[in-house]
Amino acid sequence: MDQHDPEHRIAELERQLAEQKRGADLPPASPDHAAASRRFVASTSRLKPWYYIFSFGAFAAFLAPFLAVIYKAPGFNGTTGWVVVILVWVGIFVFGLLASLRSSRYREIPICVTSDGLTVDQRPGDVFSFTDAKLGLWTLSGTALHLRCGRQRFVLGGRDHRVGTATRLEAPPTDHVDGWLRAADFDEVLTMVARRSGLDIRGPAPGEPLRCLLFPRLELVEQMGSFAFREKQQLRRSASQPRLAIDVGTDAIRVIDPNTNGVVASASLAQVTATPANYRYWAGEVRSTASLLVVRGPGLQPLTIKCPRKWRGEVPAEEEPEFRVSDGDWRALEEKFGLTPYLDESRGWGSN
Repeated sequence: MDQHDPEHRIAELERQLAEQKRGADLPPASPDHAAASRRFVASTSRLKPWYYIFSFGAFAAFLAPFLAVIYKAPGFNGTTGWVVVILVWVGIFVFGLLASLRSSRYREIPICVTSDGLTVDQRPGDVFSFTDAKLGLWTLSGTALHLRCGRQRFVLGGRDHRVGTATRLEAPPTDHVDGWLRAADFDEVLTMVARRSGLDIRGPAPGEPLRCLLFPRLELVEQMGSFAFREKQQLRRSASQPRLAIDVGTDAIRVIDPNTNGVVASASLAQVTATPANYRYWAGEVRSTASLLVVRGPGLQPLTIKCPRKWRGEVPAEEEPEFRVSDGDWRALEEKFGLTPYLDESRGWGSN
């Protein structure tokens, strides 16, 4: 590089500063930290604090001038009062729109796995130890790794991640995680955690039956009144626990109680049918349709599973679904039972 060229000199200085910054981002640890650490970028769908603050503030600002006009507060009489109300409402709308465009509800969380534990950039000084790490289910999404730093807790999720049936899941199922990684990255984290702790983590063994978890449906919770808070919470906790599991092997299918691993029923795969169906219901005054998969076989109680896809053409009508599955498990069932030809490819995921 020509040292006398100002542009090249500036580019070299910027490169050096960037390398120094990357090095400074890593938390201090032992002398072999550089070789033992690994950085990841987790995603989260949790709302930022400003969103809650803005929501409550906007509600107050929305309601205050309206009440002032209704109760004829000084300065809020007649046309002038309603003009003020309209201007406040327009201002809240514009501010909220600009804020949502500038700062998304979804964000990234840089994390670092070291020989001492897991660190999070947003929580400097906190090291979430691997000594008491626990694995659990991330409801309808994958696997969750539960970590602690004193009283602080951090739950890292692995989207569409699977563990072997021999892996002990000691943490309770959770609907929410603080951040999540793709399955491949999450596997890498678990490998590093297993080396630094006594956590026994096993992936699906070769030839092991494919296990799909069946969760209770949530429609009953959504239909409850807005004041039934305690009942809703109890039903949500219940709905986060898988009620049954389907183990699909190369030549047989078994229905399992996931809490005891006991076999509820079993049948030869050749005797089992997986039939597309629809369930029609009223959502308010709108007639809606949900896609179902009905699994039947000798000795098996029919399993009606709500699907995230739409079926092509006419399919039989069935009663309301009893279960729901994660997108990852649905893809597995779709492939295992050869359902792709029956799907409406013009309709994407989550169309229900």
